[in-house]
Amino acid sequence: MGSRKKRSAPGAGLRLAPGVRFDSSEEREEVLVLVCPDGKVQLNQIAAGILRLCDGSRTRDDLVAEVVRRSRGPARVVEIIEFLDVAQARGWIDGE
Repeated sequence: MGSRKKRSAPGAGLRLAPGVRFDSSEEREEVLVLVCPDGKVQLNQIAAGILRLCDGSRTRDDLVAEVVRRSRGPARVVEIIEFLDVAQARGWIDGE
């Protein structure tokens, strides 16, 4: 299986990849659904919160800092970075 990782212009922030969106018809407080070319993916609130910040306005470092700033409890930077790596590998996000 080939890599789905796409490179964009330097300085472009992380954003949802083309064809990836949240399914607002299934949006509930405890569960959010991401629709992508491979199907639907059920996300927890933390994952959804991270992906909602992927709007193209933040670099990876800025996004991690924002998630830590917004978290109500201790946020583990390593876990946020690992999630972003997985999301990018699965083709959910692209950018810097």
